[in-house]
Amino acid sequence: MANLNKRSFDARQASDNLTRGNTQWVDRNGDGKVSVGYSFNRGFGQFNQNQQAMARRAVQAWSDVSNLVFEENGSRAEGKMSFGISGVPTAVGAYPGNRPDAGSTLYNATRVTPFDLIHETGHALGLKHGGNYNGSLRPDSWSHAQDSQAHTVMSYYNAAKSGKRLGGADPGSPMMDDISAMQKLYGVNRQIRQGDTTYGFNSNSQRDHYTLKSNREAAVFCIWDGGGNDTLDVSGYRANQTINLRAGSYSDVGGLKGNVSIARGVTVENAIGGSGDDAIIGNDADNRFTGGAGGDRIRGGGGADTFDYNSASDSTPNNPDTLMDFTSGSDKIDVSNAMKNANVSALAFVSEMTGKAGDAVLLFDQTSGKGSVAIDLTGDGKADLLIRTHGEVKPGDIIATANIGDLAQPLADPSIQSALTPNQRVRRSISHTYENASDSPYHNSHLINDFVSGKDNINLTELIKTSGTSPTRFS
Repeated sequence: MANLNKRSFDARQASDNLTRGNTQWVDRNGDGKVSVGYSFNRGFGQFNQNQQAMARRAVQAWSDVSNLVFEENGSRAEGKMSFGISGVPTAVGAYPGNRPDAGSTLYNATRVTPFDLIHETGHALGLKHGGNYNGSLRPDSWSHAQDSQAHTVMSYYNAAKSGKRLGGADPGSPMMDDISAMQKLYGVNRQIRQGDTTYGFNSNSQRDHYTLKSNREAAVFCIWDGGGNDTLDVSGYRANQTINLRAGSYSDVGGLKGNVSIARGVTVENAIGGSGDDAIIGNDADNRFTGGAGGDRIRGGGGADTFDYNSASDSTPNNPDTLMDFTSGSDKIDVSNAMKNANVSALAFVSEMTGKAGDAVLLFDQTSGKGSVAIDLTGDGKADLLIRTHGEVKPGDIIATANIGDLAQPLADPSIQSALTPNQRVRRSISHTYENASDSPYHNSHLINDFVSGKDNINLTELIKTSGTSPTRFS
């Protein structure tokens, strides 16, 4: 049971706590980086090849987040580290300094694990434990709410101490407070992963700790990223999840709690949910959200956000998504893939379903501020894809480019609520609204190719208001 009455550390306090020993390797040549040579003990106590590979991944993980440069067998480096097997009960790591054993790490043969390696190399680079303890715990050892392995690999306490749950998995890479602390000592590495990087399923991060291949794996990591248009993909999980894209936040992924985080100062733009009923929270960037199956609740936050729908099963009438803060004119709903997969080439915005595939009905209640998007993808006169919204959605907010063979064409059709775009061809619409003369200029006018007299209409009310002219009577 978590005791959350303990004091809580902010970012500065957390990094100060882990660096309270005031030990670190020094940038002697002033190039803004600190080189650390590391070696493997030879003879008795030597790491095998698999253990050496794990050790290399551990030092790489620290280098990814800071301006540390590791050199295997680098005798002229500014710092030093070593790895070896010994008779110690678990594992030990010596702090930086001038002592002969400075930077050495020793492991019981049964304790050469990713967690132990990242923990002991943390000591060899200058990090202390999460609290005032070493080797064993006392009843009063736990001093602050973030002293758990959900926040730092330097803690002896499991995630439950901080109200989180890692499912018995140990972190094998730096966690949020570790990243802040190591960057305090050695500076921030913003050169790493500057391209478009995916974390989780379908990862291209080239890091094992950021890569998920099965829903049986527990996701336990904190994302550090240098730039690009990045994605957190947790699509392989069936559990209900909370996915938070804000820097410094924790997400509940794959049935666990607070097991995935995004480091302070990092922007991850996109989220892909799983097949459960997910809650997704965006940030101030232009986010792209794919909720997947299940009734998801998505709050985009600031920025111009896009909500992707790949099939009707992503948001059904029985279990629809809810877009919690949709802003017309800025945010978009992209149904192109759902249309393509249903072999629907165009949307027709109508006031009620007509039994034609592609019919789309947009509803909005001014009093409640709530609306909905309903699309018939099968032509049975019923909505197959239903999305509920907080905020009005207009036809221009819908991206509908199906690209089905020769029928491909821009499909942001007009409707009863918004103006057309130049040269737009309109099909099966009920009402066509023009708000400005520029909506259909004389030399670049619209063609309405299926207008039905007595049923369809052209609404010029807003045009008349904005132009200051009197209503025109046709007889």
